[in-house]
Amino acid sequence: MSSEDYHNLPEFMQESGCKCKDHKKKFELYCSLQVKCIADEHQKCQDLKPLSDIFEKIKYSIADEHQKCQDLKPLSDIFEKIKYSASVQLLEKNLKNLKENYDTGITYMNTRISTINTQETKAVEEIRYIKKSINDYLNKLEQDILNDLQSKYVNQNLDMVTVVHQMEQRASQINEMLKHFTKKTQYATELQMYIGLREIEKTTSVTAKDMEDFRSRDHVIENNLEVHISAALRSI
Repeated sequence: MSSEDYHNLPEFMQESGCKCKDHKKKFELYCSLQVKCIADEHQKCQDLKPLSDIFEKIKYSIADEHQKCQDLKPLSDIFEKIKYSASVQLLEKNLKNLKENYDTGITYMNTRISTINTQETKAVEEIRYIKKSINDYLNKLEQDILNDLQSKYVNQNLDMVTVVHQMEQRASQINEMLKHFTKKTQYATELQMYIGLREIEKTTSVTAKDMEDFRSRDHVIENNLEVHISAALRSI
């Protein structure tokens, strides 16, 4: 065997060696009982005794290992046509089947990984779509409520501003009448005073009626703006 071919062998085959570790001799026999190759020297080890008396820490001797192994065969008989034997072909077939099974399993798992990646992407897109839909709906709902609020505010504010303007006009008229009334009492004749009082009474009667009318507008003056958020919406 060339050095290049030797290094192409699996590591466990390179480490197995071709010599007996006990005798440093080339393998010549095969022990079918212990399923291992041994050196021819083991055949001569039948009469060896345990070495415990000499070496206390040796648990068993080389002789003990194979002295009961009767079915020793020459390696040449074992190796004959081994590369073309049915066991080699069966083992090769089993290895190919195993590899095919693993390749199929790996392909399937990679497909599953790709599938769940796609599913995750679609789920994220759907969640974001739902979020956008909810936001769009809430924005529209907000705008509708704000528009309704603004409409009610404008109407309410306009009514109250109108009432205030009318009341200011009446207050200004009364103020003018007070000024004239003081002057009339000081400088007017009895006839002028009499005529002036009649005019003041008419104006006072009208302004008093207007005040009653203002008071009857409590539904305008006492109105408030309130917003009521439903419990269902608050729970969101």
